[in-house]
Amino acid sequence: MGTASQASVDWRAWHAPYEDPSSELSRRLALVQAQLRAALDQAPPGPIRLVSVCAGQGHDAIGVLADHPRRADVSARLVELDEQNVRLARAAASAAGLDAVEVLAADASTTDAYVGAVPADVILVCGVFGNLAAADVAATIERLVQLCAPHATVIWTRHRRPPDLVPHIRESFERAGFEEIAFGDAPPFAVASNRLRVPPGPLQPGVKLFEFIGYEALWPHLSALERAPLGALFRENCSLVELVEAVRALPYGLPSEPTVEKVLLEARGTSTGKHMLLAQLLARRLPETEPAIVHRVYRLDRARALELLGPEFAAAVPSGGLVDVHRYLTIALDGRRIELDASVPGAPWDGRSPLAPVCGPGRDFPAGADPDAELRLLEQEQCDAAARAPFLAVLAPAGAPQA
Repeated sequence: MGTASQASVDWRAWHAPYEDPSSELSRRLALVQAQLRAALDQAPPGPIRLVSVCAGQGHDAIGVLADHPRRADVSARLVELDEQNVRLARAAASAAGLDAVEVLAADASTTDAYVGAVPADVILVCGVFGNLAAADVAATIERLVQLCAPHATVIWTRHRRPPDLVPHIRESFERAGFEEIAFGDAPPFAVASNRLRVPPGPLQPGVKLFEFIGYEALWPHLSALERAPLGALFRENCSLVELVEAVRALPYGLPSEPTVEKVLLEARGTSTGKHMLLAQLLARRLPETEPAIVHRVYRLDRARALELLGPEFAAAVPSGGLVDVHRYLTIALDGRRIELDASVPGAPWDGRSPLAPVCGPGRDFPAGADPDAELRLLEQEQCDAAARAPFLAVLAPAGAPQA
């Protein structure tokens, strides 16, 4: 992303799902690119100016311009603050031969970042509104007029998780003088294009377009105290201890879908999602730890469920217990490999000692190239689906399908 208040956030973690074509972000990207292609197709002959706000790695603009018939007509400025995202976007633009695409390392929330690049014919505001306070969204839309050329097209996105602000955003664009020309859903995201129908305003230097609050906007259901330790999930320069404790602090429960993306977006996970997330973050930030996923087949009884998770979970365990599969990690630390289980909070980790699997003893199966598929196979072979069903129902968020 591209604002100074989030300069220490590891936004590469947000871009990882783009590598999976079936992910929610990839589906959103496809819709954004389709609307961007349409905007370029419909642009009158002559030069086209494009601006991308909080451009990330530039997947949307660069992905379209690389092979679009109007690429030679387009000059673009992609504004992004994260240094690694900037490097990746510049490399992608260079590889595509897009010499007129400038990737500017700057704070995208201020008008100063757009001096010399506006008025623009196409403005991308993707992945921004979901990181703003609800009260700031309408004012941000009104200020976008400063970036616009006459009849400019603004392409924007916003997730539709509660509270769903998409209807409010659509109304705000209409009030600000923008006509909606395209709208589509790529669940859980909405993607829309709006065309300016009023005279644009002049760019006013030094104006704050919006206040970016980042990941805090994702979790309105958590208190400030609950959110505080989770910040390390997004800080690239956090320590190993801070990262492990952040994963431990995530509330325990099944996300609505069994993906790392959903663990982050919903701030909840079981041993499965938490340790996949932790493994990915360690491999990216602290590769010397060499994280490895291990699955343990074990028996969970009511007493252990009560100790770890509380009475509601314990009540869902059959009187004779149930066989389940637990995921944890091993990492390299100080010349040795140690167990590392971040499933639930506990005494603060000292950063050196093993964190033994909280499930207790069992039979271990080191994971291979596809840990999730291997986990599902173990569950099919080792577990009684009927016995697990009540326990999974307690883990699932309200209204979510059971896994």
